[in-house]
Amino acid sequence: MDIDFWQQRWNLDQTAFHLPTVNPYLITFLNEFNTSPSSQIFIPLCGKSKDIAWLASRYYSVLGVECSEKAIKEFYQEQVKIPQKESIRKFESYRADNIQLLQGDFFDLDDKLLKDVSLVYDRAALIALPVEMRKQYVTLLNKILPDVTNILLITLEYDQKTMNGPPFSVSTNEVEQLFQTKYNIEILLEQDVIEGHQKFKERGLNELIERVYKISSKLLRL
Repeated sequence: MDIDFWQQRWNLDQTAFHLPTVNPYLITFLNEFNTSPSSQIFIPLCGKSKDIAWLASRYYSVLGVECSEKAIKEFYQEQVKIPQKESIRKFESYRADNIQLLQGDFFDLDDKLLKDVSLVYDRAALIALPVEMRKQYVTLLNKILPDVTNILLITLEYDQKTMNGPPFSVSTNEVEQLFQTKYNIEILLEQDVIEGHQKFKERGLNELIERVYKISSKLLRL
């Protein structure tokens, strides 16, 4: 689950995790957070997600971090944008209009890079990491995010004895253990989506629970 693993997945076009359309949960639940236009939304492990351009088209400032240079270059090619490139500490920054994508290791982020973030949109980061790295991921977020940042989180839960990740199974209990110190946690949606995932059925799953969480700072009342 290190950078080399994900870079290889991108280089070999083994990117079934990449959605060809904007995530419907983002469209449905973004308003839950009362995030004002021009606010900065952070997308960890962003790939070349269609969600980036969708958020930017609604006048949000989008900050993404992605280890794959190939993914970032393909994103800007698909958006017909030529980004300005510069080195920022341990990252290569690609910026065009209100989108900035940082190419490098998520775990090299610091509070200066994330100082303007109002909302974290995590569709594919937490579930991309094994359990010990999930703890490291949230520990770092807690350390470097502004105190009043909120999180729109999407997870999957399934029988991991039947199928191993990625994407990994993340239970509600684990989400609570990871986030409850600094955040209030609310489940916005919970549903079994196995019928829409034939490849997972073929691997033996008969249930795949998808959850959408509103994780809001205890210092900010929404």
